Amino acid sequence: MYNNSKIATTVRIAMMFGAGAAAAISAPAFSAEDESAESVERIEVTGSRIKRADIEGANPVQVITRQDLVASGISNMGDILQEIPSVAGAGTNTAINNGGSGAIRVSLRGLGSERTLVLLNGRRMVASGTGADSSVDLSTIPTAIVKRVEVLKDGASAIYGSDAIGGVVNIITRDDFEGFEFNAGYDIGTEESDGETKNIDLTIGFSGDKGNAVVNAYYVQQGAQWSGDRDWSKFDYGMEEDGSLIPGGSSATPWGRFRGFDEDADGCTDFTHGAANGPGQSDPSDHRTAGYDCFGGTDLYNFAPANYHLTPAERYGVFASGSYELNDSVRVFTELSFNRRTSDIKLAPLPLAPLAFFGYSAPYTADNYYNQTVGPKNGAGESQDIADWRRRMVETGGRDSTYRIETVRAMFGIDGEFDNGWGWEASYIFGSNDSATSAQGGVNFEKVALAVGPSFLDDTGSIICGTVDAPIAGCVSLNVFGVPGTDSEVSQEMLDYITFEAHDLGSNEQQIMSASIFGDAFELPAGTVGFAAGIEHREEKGADYPDALIALGITSGSSRTSTEGSYEVDEVFFETNVPLLSGVVGAEILEVDLAVRYSDYNTFGDTTNHKIGVRWVPFDGLMVRGTSSTAFRAPSTSDLFAGSSDNSPEVVDPCFTNPTAFCIANGVPAAGFVPIGDQLSSTRGGNQELQPEEADIFTAGIVYSPDFAENFSLTLDYWDIEITSAISTLGEQLILTSCAASGEYCDKITRFGVDSPLYGNSIDIDDRTTNVGGVESSGYDFNIRYSTDLEGGTITFNVDTTYYDTYDITQANGAVIENAGYFYRNSGDGNFPKWKTNADVRYTSDDWSAAWSVRYIGDVKETFGDGFRTIDKQIINDARFSYLMDNMTASIGLNNVFDEDPPYADTGFNDNTDPRTYNTQGRHVYVTLGLSF
Repeated sequence: MYNNSKIATTVRIAMMFGAGAAAAISAPAFSAEDESAESVERIEVTGSRIKRADIEGANPVQVITRQDLVASGISNMGDILQEIPSVAGAGTNTAINNGGSGAIRVSLRGLGSERTLVLLNGRRMVASGTGADSSVDLSTIPTAIVKRVEVLKDGASAIYGSDAIGGVVNIITRDDFEGFEFNAGYDIGTEESDGETKNIDLTIGFSGDKGNAVVNAYYVQQGAQWSGDRDWSKFDYGMEEDGSLIPGGSSATPWGRFRGFDEDADGCTDFTHGAANGPGQSDPSDHRTAGYDCFGGTDLYNFAPANYHLTPAERYGVFASGSYELNDSVRVFTELSFNRRTSDIKLAPLPLAPLAFFGYSAPYTADNYYNQTVGPKNGAGESQDIADWRRRMVETGGRDSTYRIETVRAMFGIDGEFDNGWGWEASYIFGSNDSATSAQGGVNFEKVALAVGPSFLDDTGSIICGTVDAPIAGCVSLNVFGVPGTDSEVSQEMLDYITFEAHDLGSNEQQIMSASIFGDAFELPAGTVGFAAGIEHREEKGADYPDALIALGITSGSSRTSTEGSYEVDEVFFETNVPLLSGVVGAEILEVDLAVRYSDYNTFGDTTNHKIGVRWVPFDGLMVRGTSSTAFRAPSTSDLFAGSSDNSPEVVDPCFTNPTAFCIANGVPAAGFVPIGDQLSSTRGGNQELQPEEADIFTAGIVYSPDFAENFSLTLDYWDIEITSAISTLGEQLILTSCAASGEYCDKITRFGVDSPLYGNSIDIDDRTTNVGGVESSGYDFNIRYSTDLEGGTITFNVDTTYYDTYDITQANGAVIENAGYFYRNSGDGNFPKWKTNADVRYTSDDWSAAWSVRYIGDVKETFGDGFRTIDKQIINDARFSYLMDNMTASIGLNNVFDEDPPYADTGFNDNTDPRTYNTQGRHVYVTLGLSF
C-alpha cells in the first residue's frame, strides 16, 4: 500500500508537469512501501475498471492536468488535444473551411477520429456533428468543468468495446468542486486584427453530509480570419521545379470563359472586361493574374481571398453533476449537459460551370437573347450553342453555410457496496445530437438550363424565357456575359431565380444501460486479486436528411441521398488483476492484467476481444510494462446506411495521355483528352454488408524514476497496431490507376461520351465503403521530466516526444503505401511527421508563475512532380505569465511568439498548407482573469 504523503507528492508533480505527465504520477507510485503504511482510497484509472491504489499500471496513460488547460489559453478541448505529439493524421478543427463544419475531432496515432474512443468520466458520449456521425465533436465539452484528461495510448476494446483502437481520451470532470469560480478570457487576435476570441464561464459547487452538486455555464465566441489577409494564403499557389511559387486560380472567372469557338488555337474565347472585385477584397488585381492563356491557367480567378481561414463560431451551454447518499452503502449520481454550437463556413462565390465542374448539361443556346446580343461569336460572326461555359458568380457574395448543432446528454446512476466489501454500479445514459444546416450561394441546375435556354424580347421590352409560341412562366433569362459591379452584371432577379437556400437536418442518438460489480476476489501470497465484471446494452441511431433539391442531384451542392439507420449491441465483460510476486529479489512487483469482452451486434454478428497486460518492478525506481490485445471497430451508422453522396477528390487520371487499351475500352479516345482539372467527381455511400475492423495491438515500455534523482522520471513506450478488414473505400486514385494498368475497376468509372466536348473525361467514380486492406502503425513515445525547488519557488521541465516509425496502408491490390514521414500520400489520410515534440519549462512561486513552451512538428515529404519534395518543419513558441492573489488569478499569454507561418504544402487543400497539423493563426495575445471563493 502507499501512504498519503507519497500520493500527494505524486499529484503535485503531475500538476506541475502537465501534458504527458502519466509517468510523473507513476514514478513514486510503484515504489515499494511498508505494509503498515496508511492506506489510500483506490481509484479507477483509464484502461481498467478495477479500482486500485497504483496510479500507473501496465497501460501507457498520459495525463493533461487542469493547470495545463488553463495555461494553454485555449477555449476548447479539441484544440488542446490536437497539439499532443501522439495525435496525427487528419483530425478536423475550426481552421478547416472548405470541407469543415466547425467540429473538432482528434485522431490518436493518426488512425482517424472514428478509431479514437472519447469518454466522459469513463462512460461513452454520443457521436456529434451534422448527422450520422462516427465520433465525438470535442467542442461540446466545456474546458471549465474539466479536472484532467487521461489519454490511454493503447487499444482497449476488451475494456470499453468498439472504436478503442488508436486509444482512448477520457475527460474527467470536477465533480468534487466546492465554492464559486468565475473566469473570463479575451484573445485579442492577430496582428491582422482578426480571429479574436471571448469566453466566460461560471462554476458553482455545493457539498453536504449526504452529497454534492456542481453546476457550470459557459459562453465562447470565436471571430473569423480571412485567407486573403495572409501572404501565404492570399493565392492558391503552385510550386515550380525551381521552388518558386506561382499564383494560380480557377478557370471559372467573373469575366467568363466560353469554349467551342474557332477564334483561338485552343478553341476557346474569353471576355476580358476587367478584373472583378469579389468578397473580402479591396484590390481587384488580387482576383486575377495578368496575361491571357484561356484554359492554360494564366488568366484565372483568384478565389482564395474570398474564403475564411479561421471559421467563426459561437458556443454556449451548461453542465451539471451531483450525487446523494441514500444510506451508508447506496448512492445515486447524475450528469446533465447541454451544448449549442453555431459555426459559419464561407467559400468563394460559386464557379458556375455546369458541364465542366458538375457534369450537368446546360448549354447556352444560340437562341438565348443574351447570347445573341452580347455573347461571343464564331468566325462567321454568328452566335452558337456553348456547351462548356464557365462564370464565377461573384454577385452572390460567396457560398455561406451556417451549422447549428445542439447536443444533450443525461446520465443517471446508482452505486453501492455489499456487506462483503464488493462494489456495484448501474447506470443509464441518453445522448442526443441534432443539427440544422443552411447553405446559400448554390444554384438549381434545372432552372439554370431554362435560364440559358431560348429567350426573346417581347413587345413590352421584357426578356422572356422560351419561345414566342411557348414562353416559360416564372423563368428569368440569365446573362453571364456582363461585367460584375456594372449595370450589366447578373441582376438580383436573375440570382433569385437560379439560386436556392439549402436546409439539411441531421441527428445522432445513443442509449446505454450497464451494470457492473467489482472488488477483491481472494488473496494470493503476492497480494489481492482484483476483479470486475459487467453487462452493457447500447443502441445507436443516426440520420442525415439533405435538402430535397440536393437529394435530387440537380444543384451545385454535393449531391447525396438520405441516411437513416440504427444498430444495437449487447456486451458482457470481465477483468482481473493477478499479483504474481511481491517483495522478492528481482520482483518488488510482478502482476498480470487479464480482460475479455464479448460483443453481439444485430448487424454483423458477434466478436470477442481480449487483453493481457504485465507490470514488473524489478527494483525500486524502475517499472517495465507491456500489453498485448485485440480490438475492433464496428461499422457506424454512416458506414452502414449512408446514402449516395458526391465527392470531389484531387486525383490524376492516367488515361488522359497515351491511353492504354484498357483506357480505350473504358471510353477514352485513342489520342487522349484534356483533363477537366485535378478534382474529379466520385460517388460514395454506405454498405450494410460491412464487417468490423479487427486489430492486433502490442505495447512495451519502461518508467524509470531513480531514488538518487528526486522528482526525475523517464518514460519510453513502444507501440505496434495492425488493422485488418479496414472500413474504407478503394480510393478514387487506385480505381483510376488500376483501370489504366490492368483493366481492374474500370467498371466503376463512367466517362463522357463521344458527343461531349469533354469526351473521355470521367463523369463519376463509384467509390463506396467496403472492407479493404489494412493499416499498420508503430512507433515510440518518449517523455522526460524533472522538477526542483529554487529559492522562492519550483521550476519544472518536461519533454514529450512521439516518433512514428511506420504508418503503412495496404490497399485493395496489395500495394503498401508508406505514410510515416509523408503528407497526404494516400488521399485523405493526412500528415505523419516522423517526429513531434512538446517541451516546456515552468517556474511557480506563491505569488506568480511563468511558463515557456515549444511545439516541434518535423518535416515531411509530399508528392511533387514525378518525385517528392520536403515540407518544412514548424516550431511554435508560447509564453505565459500569471499573477496569483488570494481569490484572483490574472494571466497574460503570447502564443506563437515569433509569428511562425505554416510551411507551404503543394498538395495542401486548404490555404496552401495543412491546418489540421500546423499552427496557422499567427501570433496572438490573450488575457484571462479568474475569481474564486
